[in-house]
Amino acid sequence: MNHRTSFLVSGLMILLSLTFTSCSKKEDKPTDLVTFPLKGEVVAIDAARMRVTVDHEEIPDYMMAMTMPFKVKNVDLLKSVQIGDTIQGVLAVSRTESWLETFTVTGKGEPPSSELTEATILARVLKEGDSLPSAELINQDVKKIRINNFRGKAVAITFIYTRCPLPDFCILMSNHFSKVQKSLGKDKSLNGKWHLITISFDPKFDSPKVLKSYGESYRADFATWDFSTADEVSIRRLADGLGLSMADDEGGLIAHNLRTVLLDKEGRITRVISGNEWTPEEVVDAMKKTIHEGHE
Repeated sequence: MNHRTSFLVSGLMILLSLTFTSCSKKEDKPTDLVTFPLKGEVVAIDAARMRVTVDHEEIPDYMMAMTMPFKVKNVDLLKSVQIGDTIQGVLAVSRTESWLETFTVTGKGEPPSSELTEATILARVLKEGDSLPSAELINQDVKKIRINNFRGKAVAITFIYTRCPLPDFCILMSNHFSKVQKSLGKDKSLNGKWHLITISFDPKFDSPKVLKSYGESYRADFATWDFSTADEVSIRRLADGLGLSMADDEGGLIAHNLRTVLLDKEGRITRVISGNEWTPEEVVDAMKKTIHEGHE
């Protein structure tokens, strides 16, 4: 087993241990929380959304060194830090989320010349009513598909990569889509009127075979939920239009933010959702609204 694979296995085992431990008997004093030491440099701060982006060192047995935005629950922590500072703290990971539980500033540094700000990212975002750039995708069945193949249906698209280790990033997006599929699938009157597309921005690793296995792990019905990827140029065209940022890090991991996109029956954007603070119910309601438009 190589070094990169050992990290992926370690991260998976930690998540599995959280799941099994949470189902233990009360007398076993179960916990659904593990913590890791974290050291790194602050490269962006989003006080409104309680986020701090850290270019962090390797987290032993969990994550290679990479740049990652982290949730912060204590507003006083954000007030104590500035871009360019070096911090040392504790990363907490539960079954459903991760956050910086605490940190202290260990060194004051010069702010980087180009800050990673949400405002800078959103300046490139496509607007409601726009169409997504045309892109040829390949899905879990090695079938070529295009987003405009699903004209006439309400479509939801999200972006992930299968090796993402944090429970409130790609794993959460896939869990949310699983719930959306289950909810829409219960209403037989909606059959053939909606579709979900998960796009991996890691085509070097996420082959159709990997994507199919990943989709099966979420009990996906591939008739209404495609797991796909594309060449790097096509992915970048989509990413740039949606404010989706991603950068290669050590160990094959990818530093990224999150975007979920809803399309109407003409393939036009009805909503671009930033981050992970949305619910499956929101997307289900929005897709049903799109489906019923023009039929009332």
